Formats: sequence, structure tokens, C-alpha cells
Amino acid sequence: MVSLKHKEVLLKSLQTSQVSKDTTPEQLTNLVAAVRASTALSFSDQDLTLERKNHSKPLLVTMLCNQKKVPSVLVDNGSALNICPLSTTTAIGFCPNDFTPSYQGIMAYDNSRRDVVGNLSTTIFMADETFDVEFQVLDIKSSFNLLLGRPWLHTVGVVPSSLHQKLKFMKGSRVITVRGDEDLEVGAILSDPHGNSA
Repeated sequence: MVSLKHKEVLLKSLQTSQVSKDTTPEQLTNLVAAVRASTALSFSDQDLTLERKNHSKPLLVTMLCNQKKVPSVLVDNGSALNICPLSTTTAIGFCPNDFTPSYQGIMAYDNSRRDVVGNLSTTIFMADETFDVEFQVLDIKSSFNLLLGRPWLHTVGVVPSSLHQKLKFMKGSRVITVRGDEDLEVGAILSDPHGNSA
């Protein structure tokens, strides 16, 4: 619903705009839709990768954490947690003394109960932006180095698309787009300073 004042401003804008007589009503509708979409986070066919729709890849990104490049970060809007495998904490330079206690247990995909080793609050860097994140540290073998779930996605206002292999979020009035790791295989590992795999 639009207020009378908004309607008047819109009509005045349209009356003072110069539109070519060659412009079809459909083109004008598309123009107005583009203006409205400029502040919305959405995806179109133009955002598709070269593979188009012929893939089933998860959305993986690379970021920095604790001044280390971390590949194979799974962005998963199906996860209710941000997860950091215990092996990743070692590889990026954290130790159990950096964790805060957690008495939380979670149900894994196979319905087994897993205890959270601790919570790790840290800062991540992506697309020239910094984000504070709390991860639940789990002693698990995984195909990802970190998992960013709904707690991070919703706090930042991120809209991910595994189909388009991108995520988008707003920074002020700008739409920031982060491309997924196109050449990265699921399970790309992070090495710790001692040469051990995460």
C-alpha cells in the first residue's frame, strides 16, 4: 500500500521524465522493475555460472580467519549452527584455551548425538568486510573447513544461492556479491603450520 504523498511524488517524477515514444509499455515496466530491484537482493539468469543449471555443487567460498586463508567454507542456509571442525581450529592457529565452554549437544545428519567441544568467537574477512562469528567447535571429520549457517546468514542479511554459486548482502546502499569457489573441489583441505591436514 502506498501513501498519497508517495503516489504524488511518483506521478510527478513520471510527468517530468522524458521517455522516448519508441519505448514500449513493456520496456517501461522493466525499467521500473529494475529500479525497484536495485535495492533488493535477488538472483537472475545473468548470475548463473558457465555451467548454468547443470550442477549440484554446494556453495563454497574462501575467506580469511585469524590471518589465514580458509578455502572450502560451506555456506548452508539449512544449518542452524555455524560449525568449525576441531582440526580447522588447529590449522588456523586456535587452541582449546580459545574456546568458551559449551554444554550443548547437537543431532548430526545420521541422528547421532555430538557434543560441542566449545564455542569459538572470532572475526572473519570476506569481500573486504569483517564479520564477528561464533562457531560451535565439533570434533568431526567433514568435507568443509568451516560452515556458515543461518546464525551468520541472518545476522549479516546474506542471501545465498547454490544454483548461482554466489551470495549477496547489503553494505550501506551497495549490493556486495561474493562468488563461490568455482575451481575448488568439496573437501579442499587447509594445512596447519606443521603440515598436518585439517
